[in-house]
Amino acid sequence: MPVTTDQPGFFHAPAWCGFFCFSLLAGISLWPVATRAKPNHPAPIVLPGFGTLTGEFRDYDFSRWYTSPSSPANQHANALGGLFNFRSIRFAGGFRAGLSFYDATDIFGLNDTQGSYRFLDTTLYGTQSIQSLGQAFLSYQRGSLMVKGGAEEISTPWMGASDSRMVPATYEAILSRWQVRSGLSVEAIREFRWKSRTSSRFSATTLYNTNGFAGIYGGEPNAQVGYETNPGTLALGTELNRYGMQGGLWYYHFYGLAQMVYGSDSLHLPVDRNLSLSLAIQALHEWSPVTNLLHASVSSTAYGASLGFGSHTNRLTLSFDRIPVNPAAFHAGDLASPYSAGYATDPLYTTSMIAGLVEKSSGEAAKIGWEDFMMDHTLRLILSEARYWTGPAFPDTSETDLDATWFARGALRGFSLRNRLGVLKGLNGQDGSPNLGTFLYDRIMVTYRF
Repeated sequence: MPVTTDQPGFFHAPAWCGFFCFSLLAGISLWPVATRAKPNHPAPIVLPGFGTLTGEFRDYDFSRWYTSPSSPANQHANALGGLFNFRSIRFAGGFRAGLSFYDATDIFGLNDTQGSYRFLDTTLYGTQSIQSLGQAFLSYQRGSLMVKGGAEEISTPWMGASDSRMVPATYEAILSRWQVRSGLSVEAIREFRWKSRTSSRFSATTLYNTNGFAGIYGGEPNAQVGYETNPGTLALGTELNRYGMQGGLWYYHFYGLAQMVYGSDSLHLPVDRNLSLSLAIQALHEWSPVTNLLHASVSSTAYGASLGFGSHTNRLTLSFDRIPVNPAAFHAGDLASPYSAGYATDPLYTTSMIAGLVEKSSGEAAKIGWEDFMMDHTLRLILSEARYWTGPAFPDTSETDLDATWFARGALRGFSLRNRLGVLKGLNGQDGSPNLGTFLYDRIMVTYRF
């Protein structure tokens, strides 16, 4: 049984009535989203009388190279698979069903041990093929209220799909959303189990469990958590998208681990006919007792800001985040993030492709990024440089990322080719971890969406 003093439940009325009243009035942003052009994707396949079918085929190839003689061996992985989503028509006055099948397979045998690659990159899809019914839910919509239960994707700042591999993470949960008015909604989620993006099945686990347990790879294994399970998460939030702002405030109770309050705010301001300025802020506080699965109290505060300037085709962004050091707390005051730790998919503005502050330690980070759409929006380039000052708990590091994506048009609409290259420097082994030297991580994704 989990070692924890907090027990699962829904919510205590006095406290959460106040929370929702404040949320409705505050309208703080969920995360900054600039007005950017997005590539067109094919329309869903209509199955008359039944519903719609969408999906995609993917081939993903990962390569890791290390320059230090004392670093681990280079790693490689390749997978071919896809996502297949069925959504039924509405029936019985407002019900709708959804099914999603996920597959990831080493179909070409490219993961054999050979050449300079001596180890499999298990973060792509684990150590064996994935075939799973990642989503199987039933929803009911009546007016402005929607309730959904079953296995489903969830999209919130600290509990999301983390879809940067072959399959997304999904959750067994009950979700309700009330559209209070245009641009304003409140949401409640009670999650019980989840399926990581390298797992074929759901389990009462998180990314702090032992590597390989329940098919979980690529997280942040914690020796104290080990094989212990936890009873899920409660999340309550509100979102506002009006008056030029996107806003929201979220509360999470990661049972057995910690509690968190998170909010952010963004504002998009026109400067000229084709120029705009974006301003964004974020802040959170996280806490827990010592008697949790981590066997260390979580006591963390984080805040950040981001400034962006550009047009609908290009944008320059400057971002900063700070997590004050707390030597007496978990990871020197760092955040506990059970569904993104190790994945580098958290909403902090300075998180990079390989890692961010959550994967490192408390401290400060700054990031500059440039995004450019070219060739009539068929080519997107993203270049960023980030610095992390986390010593002495974790070595100071820097990361440079280059992300290039080509989107096909015409008869090949839905086809895309993406290459992401990350270069991480500063992991010198002084904290007892491996000396990686300069670490290069290359990811090539070929996708066809239908």
